[in-house]
Amino acid sequence: MQHRTHSFDKAQAFDLLHRDAGGRSSALAARWQSLGDAGRVIASLAGKTWSQTDAQFIAWIESVPHDRRQSALEGIDDLSAMIEPGLAALLYVCENGGDARAPAAALWREFSAARAALLALAPSGGD
Repeated sequence: MQHRTHSFDKAQAFDLLHRDAGGRSSALAARWQSLGDAGRVIASLAGKTWSQTDAQFIAWIESVPHDRRQSALEGIDDLSAMIEPGLAALLYVCENGGDARAPAAALWREFSAARAALLALAPSGGD
């Protein structure tokens, strides 16, 4: 018997993921924004507070020499590869009446650590 202890509207998740998607100019900025939106959904499922403080990170990536830019781009690829299946699994759990708080909290910790490592590549943490 499943106990529904946390409800999360799948439509709300996709609204969060698509919010403000048209306001960015570069594909990289749109991708970074999508990761941030995914983080917002994961934070919500985990009962955590989301704080996005990386306004200059993409501008920094686009302005640095190739080797540092490549490291940042690979980090973004890695973060995307981790987040996409994890978020899909969380949404599946919610859609089927499960409690996604514990796995969302685990994914949130991983997301936060990976994102912090990326932001640390930039001077002043990307702010």
